Amino acid sequence: MQDKKPDAPVSENSNLVTVTTPEYVKDSIKTAIVQHAASHNHPYATHVEPGFVTLSNETDSDSELTAATSKAVKKAYDLANTANQNALNSNSDLYLEKAKNGADIPDKAAFVSNLGLDETVSQAQNAYPKTGGTIQGEVTANRYWTKTSLNLGTGDWGKKHGILNSGKDSAGFEGNNVELFSWNGIGMRSTLNDETNIYFNPRNGEIGTRGVINAKQLITPSVIVGGGGFNAGSADNASFEGNNVEIRSWFGVGFKPTFGNPHELATVFINTRTGDISARGIIRAGNGEVLSLGQNCHQDGNGYIRPSFSVIEIHPSGNFTTNAESEGAIVQRLSEGIYLIQNVIGLGTDGTMNNIDIPLCQNKLPLIWINHEVLPDGSIKLMIYHREHSDAPVFARNTREGYSDGDLIDIPEGRFVSIRVQMPSSKSE
Repeated sequence: MQDKKPDAPVSENSNLVTVTTPEYVKDSIKTAIVQHAASHNHPYATHVEPGFVTLSNETDSDSELTAATSKAVKKAYDLANTANQNALNSNSDLYLEKAKNGADIPDKAAFVSNLGLDETVSQAQNAYPKTGGTIQGEVTANRYWTKTSLNLGTGDWGKKHGILNSGKDSAGFEGNNVELFSWNGIGMRSTLNDETNIYFNPRNGEIGTRGVINAKQLITPSVIVGGGGFNAGSADNASFEGNNVEIRSWFGVGFKPTFGNPHELATVFINTRTGDISARGIIRAGNGEVLSLGQNCHQDGNGYIRPSFSVIEIHPSGNFTTNAESEGAIVQRLSEGIYLIQNVIGLGTDGTMNNIDIPLCQNKLPLIWINHEVLPDGSIKLMIYHREHSDAPVFARNTREGYSDGDLIDIPEGRFVSIRVQMPSSKSE
């Protein structure tokens, strides 16, 4: 049987068991605890004083005498976590998600700028990669190093133009320390007038310049000047067949003084086609003899310079010109093609093989035949005959209407015959 409080004794021989009720047990425990606490004077524990700790599962209590259980702590954590997540969801545009590693930054440029990294970004964007790349703008450097070559251009074009460090310690056609290479030409352009004034053709070695080449020594097999130039000779000789050095010209080589020559006239010229040498002044011979036009030499009707003697120039009509040595001689035209020279004692006797010079055409072909006869008194009878060249082209045959080859004819108009004579006063000339 149960009794709230079993105070009655139970007989040993009795078969009855007295059991307290649960309510009685609870009350007894509470009473015992109260009595125990009162007997020891134990207070509740606080955050500064020790005492009994009372546990509580409440999460909304503001008591300072009870302690939260694990259940209460978990419940509070769950409530806080839920509230925090709700707050994040409600204000997601105000926060960055850690897992996205900055991918959810709305304005990355502004973000970088606010961190003060604008200059860093600019340097990174304009940095040249060590493995190579393309640069769109200018590059300024105190020194630029390259192991092999500096190519100008891109792709195949760049491979054909630039500066090469050949690695060969030499100076010659076989190789050099540094070489410029180009597909066709290398020019030097003036920044003053934006014109190319010097160029190099690497294909054939040609060098062109608008200006002057100033060199201590110029080594070249030839120097081309217009249609001529200076060339290394064709023979180790001094002759018409060949020389060590030769001046070549299409027609003539002239010499012009750089002083006192306002009209840029030549004072000496050489006709390379005919070998004629013409001068306005004195020509000095190698033996020291001075040749002076009008003095001890003269120019014949074909422009040749001849040593002077007693020279008479006879014109078509019979008019004549003498020099100082032939002064006193006279000429008379007797008839067509026949001229008489008087007051002389024959042709010159200075050993000159040809005492009579006749006119030539532009092709250097004689225009006339000539014959002479020395009369008993020393006078000279001169006979002029028409001369044709039947084997020459038509334009050079010298045909004259009314005349055949060998007919007597006057000296051609505008030309003269030059004859060297012996004067009576010249006993040994």
